[in-house]
Amino acid sequence: MEGDDDYRIWSQVPRHHVVSFAVIPSHGEEIFQYQENLEQLFTALREDQETPAGYALLDRDKPKPTPQQAPQQSILFVQLGCHEAENLYLSDNVLELLNTDWAHASAKLVAQAQKFPNKAELLAAAQTWNRADGDFKNLIHEISAILDSKQVHWTIRVGQAIGKARPTAQLADFLGQEVVTALWGPATPAAP
Repeated sequence: MEGDDDYRIWSQVPRHHVVSFAVIPSHGEEIFQYQENLEQLFTALREDQETPAGYALLDRDKPKPTPQQAPQQSILFVQLGCHEAENLYLSDNVLELLNTDWAHASAKLVAQAQKFPNKAELLAAAQTWNRADGDFKNLIHEISAILDSKQVHWTIRVGQAIGKARPTAQLADFLGQEVVTALWGPATPAAP
């Protein structure tokens, strides 16, 4: 996990007992050093080198190293399908937890933008946002304050949405197939 917010999100997921894993936080760029250290440790200790021991999760705004740049036999790099963790909050699946949808949420953001004078112009453009690719890191607290009447921290909402079942629909798209498959395994075919 790249940062504190990522750690808060992903440490919530196993609490729903759908998938089980442990999370180690890193602070941004430290993730590359952590991966290297864990790769060396697990490669030395593990007999089974066919199955990864873990994953280093990167936001899509950072390039994913190739195996030639960073060995990835035990600890593989996986990358979100969206810009970064904040984008997950704007997925339809998380908005559903807030009892809303994007049409209503974006209208609410526009209507309440003036409550945040320093960010009003950015919030007022909500209906034009690309929810998967936009950079919302500097707006996420205002977005959450406007959309969540219970004022639950945005990372908890995202962790709840991810943890309640194997991600589907837009949340699965924002996470990316690589992340979903890494953590939940390959999708099982639907019964006829």
